[in-house]
Amino acid sequence: MIITVVNQKGGVGKTTTSVNLAYLLAQRSNVALIDLDPEGGSTASFGIRRDKKELKLGEKSVNIFNIEFFPAHVGLLNLELSGDVEAVAQGLKEIAKGFDITVIDTPPNLGTLAVAAMIAGDRILTPITPHPLAINVTKNLGERLASLGKVAYAVTNMSNKPVNVNVEGIKSLEIAIPQSKLFIEASRLGVPALRLEEFKTKRPKLQAVFENVAKVIIG
Repeated sequence: MIITVVNQKGGVGKTTTSVNLAYLLAQRSNVALIDLDPEGGSTASFGIRRDKKELKLGEKSVNIFNIEFFPAHVGLLNLELSGDVEAVAQGLKEIAKGFDITVIDTPPNLGTLAVAAMIAGDRILTPITPHPLAINVTKNLGERLASLGKVAYAVTNMSNKPVNVNVEGIKSLEIAIPQSKLFIEASRLGVPALRLEEFKTKRPKLQAVFENVAKVIIG
C-alpha cells in the first residue's frame, strides 16, 4: 500500500505527518518512507543532509527507526522540472513493491512529483490547518484529485478541533493533531515526535491520535 501525503501549501505539517505516521506503522509492518520533496523536509527531520549527488529514484536508502528511508537528493529537482509524471509514478510503485506500506512525503505544490505520487497512491492524506488560506487552497487540490479520479482524507494539524472541508474530492476526518512542543524538540533532535514521546511521558497522547489516523487510512 502506498500512502501519499500531499498539500500544495507549505507549513501545514505535511512532513511531520509523514514521518510520524511512518514511524507508527513501522512498529508492526515493513515500512518505507520516501522523501520526494527536493527541499528534503523529511530528510532534515531525521538529521540527514540532502545528498548532493544526482541519484535515480529509489537508488539510495537508509534504515532508521525500523523505517527504510529514501532521503531527498538533488536529482529530485530535475524530475520536478522535466520528469515524466507517469514514469515517476511507475518508479514509486516499483519501490513500494518491496514493502507492506510506503509513505511518500511530497513537495508543497501540485507539480510533477506531487501529482505522480497521487497517481501512485492507494491512499491520499492531506494535512490542513485551521487557517483561512490553508483551507482555501484545498479547492485546487480537490480539483486536481477529481481530475485523477482520486479522493484524499483531510486531517487537521495544529488544532484541538478538526476542520471540516467541504470540497469535492476531499473527505474530512474527525481527527485533530494538537500543537505540541514535542514536534519542535523532536525535529531539533532528528527523531520522530512519537519516538520522543515514548521517553517523555507515560501517557502518549500523540501516539493515540496517529493510531486513529492509521485506522482510517489502513482500515
